[in-house]
Amino acid sequence: MLDVLDRHERIALQLSGGKDSLACLYLLRPYLDRITVYWLNPGRTFPETVKTIETVREFIPHFVEIKGDVDAVHRQFGIPSDIVPSTATMFGAMMRGQEYIIQDRYSCCFVTKMAPLHNRMIEDGITLIIRGQRNDDESKSPLQSGSTDNGIEYLFPIETWTAKQVMEFLELKGAPIPRFYEMLDEAPDCMTCSAWWEKGAAKYLKRYHYPAYLDVQGRLDAINRAVSEHIVNFNKEVSV
Repeated sequence: MLDVLDRHERIALQLSGGKDSLACLYLLRPYLDRITVYWLNPGRTFPETVKTIETVREFIPHFVEIKGDVDAVHRQFGIPSDIVPSTATMFGAMMRGQEYIIQDRYSCCFVTKMAPLHNRMIEDGITLIIRGQRNDDESKSPLQSGSTDNGIEYLFPIETWTAKQVMEFLELKGAPIPRFYEMLDEAPDCMTCSAWWEKGAAKYLKRYHYPAYLDVQGRLDAINRAVSEHIVNFNKEVSV
């Protein structure tokens, strides 16, 4: 890993506040004087994440917070969903007068988090990006450690680790492990996200952040109403 760091002068560690990026942070702690740590705050951020970031900032010499605005993204492009009915897209909503515009989850994450973070990397002349990506993560990027894309090299120091190994490492280092992991396998990014249903964030929201839970349930109800007529028509087509 040191040979990779030695090849670069402008190095970024992308910190989300979840367990994997935290593991990278603690793994690279002896070299943080050479690294700038970037945190993309999407807005509507869980207080648990904010607390974690505040704790680790105390030992990070070069820290940059990039502020996003997930509410503005939702107003412009719609609320995120894992199923997007045609009548609730931006054009479809104009045709049908739907109460909500709905976008797919990847588009929402791209506009809210990925694009602003990547644009800042380009702006700051970063040539090496370090992430807490693991091979067994279903939501990982197609890049691998050592890949180069548009002149930027990528380093994923824990890509061969398991989730169990990550948690054991964090406990060994005395890292501030967010409360999410009492109930969830992955840390959610935005409190009002109405997508990524497989993560099961609703049960956590219901227990610890009930007002946000009610907000998300209202969005899920709207998605359900928008989707239901299409499910009925779909079932008619496949049953012919």
